[in-house]
Amino acid sequence: MNYILKEILEQLIQQMDRPLSFAAVSGIIGGGLFMWNLSRLLSTLKTTWEVVNISTYYVCHSVVRALQRLLWTYNGVADQLVMAEYGAVYDTCVHVQSIIHRGRFSIMNHPRPWDFIGVHEGFAHPQTLLNPCITLYCVTPTHAYFLQCPEDIDVHSSSISPFMYMAQYYHAEKMYSIPLGHFHRLADEVGDPRVPVIWITSTGRCGSTLVGQMLEKLPGTRCLSEPDSLTNISLMQRASQMSPDELSKAIRSTVRLLCKEAPGVQRIAFKCRFNCVTELEPILEHFPQFRHIYVYRNLGSVMKSYFKFLHRDTAMCVLEWLVNSHLVSLTMPFVRNYLVHFIAGQECQEKVSALLPKVNFMGYVTAIICSCIVEFQSLTRKGIIIQTLHYNDLMRSPVEVTSQLFQLLSLPQDYVHMSLGAMQHDTQHGTILSNIYYRNYTNARQMTGKDTKDINVMLQAMGLPDMNEEMRLPNSLMD
Repeated sequence: MNYILKEILEQLIQQMDRPLSFAAVSGIIGGGLFMWNLSRLLSTLKTTWEVVNISTYYVCHSVVRALQRLLWTYNGVADQLVMAEYGAVYDTCVHVQSIIHRGRFSIMNHPRPWDFIGVHEGFAHPQTLLNPCITLYCVTPTHAYFLQCPEDIDVHSSSISPFMYMAQYYHAEKMYSIPLGHFHRLADEVGDPRVPVIWITSTGRCGSTLVGQMLEKLPGTRCLSEPDSLTNISLMQRASQMSPDELSKAIRSTVRLLCKEAPGVQRIAFKCRFNCVTELEPILEHFPQFRHIYVYRNLGSVMKSYFKFLHRDTAMCVLEWLVNSHLVSLTMPFVRNYLVHFIAGQECQEKVSALLPKVNFMGYVTAIICSCIVEFQSLTRKGIIIQTLHYNDLMRSPVEVTSQLFQLLSLPQDYVHMSLGAMQHDTQHGTILSNIYYRNYTNARQMTGKDTKDINVMLQAMGLPDMNEEMRLPNSLMD
């Protein structure tokens, strides 16, 4: 709308040097309004098409799965799957499927095995999963799922995609599933990472992707940017789908398989999503040799950035409508109740529970995101010391801050200026998270006073600074 008004005003200004007729002014304004309504119509049609398309995919997926169960029962595949799941076989416990179709309602959602429709290809030995072209995609309470991509696609490289889970999703050709018990056995055979690992945790929308890509510039460094199998585990923890012991084993095995040996890799930078802060404690326990950094930003900037990209995503816009609709909230309370499970930590859930029925969608988003900051603060109070890096410090003094960061991570100072090359391009190019790529996006909803109010209400309830205040966490890299 702002773009269209700007065009109208420019046309009016161009006409200022000669008399304007009523018809001319009416034509200009009418044309602008027509273009605005046309833009809205096209946006609505696009959203409707996306909803219909993905709904059709899920229906087809259900039909295919039902038919597969019948076929696999008939040809003996089902018996082999059951034997593998109960530990009767190991050498042929990996189920291989060729991917014939894929679909996700939101690319931002955490990965699931039903993102793909596959057909049975055969069974394989677990050692097959150590192939460099095969990478861990997601973990469920019963299985771990791997994807195979073409040899010329390195899903770890930011030149393919800024996020590993996106590269895996778009380029996968085969899917491999292995029962969780055998997954742990394979991970024990692989053992702990044999190269140094740098673990990057963050608030999200704070420059953590940039930090990962800065480290990726170093020769011999592989950056794992949001391998979402850990995201699955953190959400299973919130939903109590695994016992603490099972979660701990799943975290250890997941890290081992993600950090498996690869030719030429001398170090690994592991950047996870914001919600994986709840996995920090078991990570510190299982892998005390890892080096850590926590990247954050002022919460006003964080929440505004989340607001922008969430409203570029069809699924999030649909979810927002469901949450903000009074009728839906009254008739289908499970929609709001479902979101509560994404809030990290019992302490935060108790603090915000009385306020949640009164806030809108952005209030829930704030509670989900910022509860993870509270979890990080809780670790600090326990005496766990992790250095913190403020995004603004990095932007103000990139050379000095990067030099300090390299000193913390025991990296050669000779590579500081090389790493700063990552600042010269859009670190999230081609995704809905890129503010540069979507700078001219004209259909995004603007943040309202209600959004700002509910964000601040949630921040205050969790004991965090509001959107207009600066946030400073202890153990700063620059102290």
